[in-house]
Amino acid sequence: MGEDDNKKKFVERVRRHFQEITPQLNMEMAMIAGQSWEEETRFLLIEYDASEFSEEFFVGLWAMDADGEPVDREGHWFLKGQTVVVPSEIYDDEKYEAIEPGETASELLEQWFAQAWRAHGPKALPAYIGHHDSYFKTDLATSEEVNWDSIIARAKAGLAS
Repeated sequence: MGEDDNKKKFVERVRRHFQEITPQLNMEMAMIAGQSWEEETRFLLIEYDASEFSEEFFVGLWAMDADGEPVDREGHWFLKGQTVVVPSEIYDDEKYEAIEPGETASELLEQWFAQAWRAHGPKALPAYIGHHDSYFKTDLATSEEVNWDSIIARAKAGLAS
């Protein structure tokens, strides 16, 4: 099997897993959509850690102030204890090493999350998703890549996205 075929198979397997857990995520998003946020909250930040993909669902949400600091240090951990982002039998499979499974899974996670967010997530605040140590995040309303400085500038200016 060639590299392109392996990537295609990896993508299919990850998307199938996401389809299985979408109902759980949608319920959680609907619950979050009903929450009220602290007055100083200017945007929502969702972060994940690709190194944790095959161990747990390491995706957390934080309400952030205009300076990009968490309003609440506890945050919200999606699907905690219920599933993993990408099961180890997919993520750790040696045949996928050449396709950079962390990067591929990250892209798929962001696309999937943005789709679920637009359908079920809160609309009152701008929201972004990205790897926890990345300067770049994805705007969940538009799926466009935005850098951290732009996010903070928007928050300080009171812009939605």
